[in-house]
Amino acid sequence: VPLTPAAAREVDVVGVFRYRNTWPLCLDFLRSGKIDVKPLITHRFGFTEKDVEEAFATSARGGNAIKVMFNL
Repeated sequence: VPLTPAAAREVDVVGVFRYRNTWPLCLDFLRSGKIDVKPLITHRFGFTEKDVEEAFATSARGGNAIKVMFNL
């Protein structure tokens, strides 16, 4: 992710940290269908420089953007 344009535009990049032992429980919930995350993914983008810029702009606008994902 190009951090210089993100910093210049004051876009927040938020990482997530979880302990290793939390992943199996999370995966079990996803596999069983107890948690459906698809409605949370509101926007999908490629990973070209233009796509990344558009994704950051979408995220910065707020509105209906919940989770912006990159398709690699």
